[in-house]
Amino acid sequence: MHYKTLFFSNRIDSVGFLSGVFVNQVAEESREKVWKMFDQISPKYDLVNHLLSFGIDKYWRRQLIHHLPKGEDVRLLDLATGTGDQLITIVKNAKQVNTALGLDMSLEMIRRGQRKIIDKPYAHQITLMEGDATAINLLEESVECVTMSFGIRNVTDVDKCLEECFRVLTPCGRVMILEFSLPRNRIIRGLHLFYLRHVLPNLAGWISRNRKAYQYLNNTVESFPYGEAFCDKIKKAGFYRVKSYPLTFGIATLYVGEKLPCGTDL
Repeated sequence: MHYKTLFFSNRIDSVGFLSGVFVNQVAEESREKVWKMFDQISPKYDLVNHLLSFGIDKYWRRQLIHHLPKGEDVRLLDLATGTGDQLITIVKNAKQVNTALGLDMSLEMIRRGQRKIIDKPYAHQITLMEGDATAINLLEESVECVTMSFGIRNVTDVDKCLEECFRVLTPCGRVMILEFSLPRNRIIRGLHLFYLRHVLPNLAGWISRNRKAYQYLNNTVESFPYGEAFCDKIKKAGFYRVKSYPLTFGIATLYVGEKLPCGTDL
């Protein structure tokens, strides 16, 4: 697939071999092993996600569309893009998003994403490349929206990632982060933890033939801050009007913030 530069043409000095999906500080695996892990599970990644969430992950991703910045010709950056599911969902359904760039560390994920879009009518709007979520290779105020779905819990430096999101956004730009969380209801939380610890690693491991990868992903879900704790991190990076939207009993949460308070609904 041709790497289109579009509006990024004068903003990317050298995309090179950067990295966008990182291991969380609580994990023991090295950074190299983590991106290799995502390369290894890439053939079944989308299938496993849809099956083990019973298709609810598609609903979660669509929720971001309701919180996109208003106006026309919105430039969007999707971090830890994987095979591009979040980016594709937005471009297909949000007419105001004109061009979109997806960055990820895993080359195999990127390649699979490229194959998914190469013959689609919206292919000219999307660019997928390797890229580092904690060192985004764009100039300041390059995009109106930054999205990141189920990836921020895997970066080595969450604060640095959020600071980078802030830096590349235009003054009225918006960050939207979709991430797993834990339900507040004790019964639902207990059932969900049982699923995360015992069902998901075994079933996903059987399908993908890599149980260790999904055990790692489960561990990051349980250790990562959520709700107000994560909202505080977003505010610390400089964002205003930060809000959280729990989804499906709090199994996932959408976080939205603005670079500057521009008066539009979040």
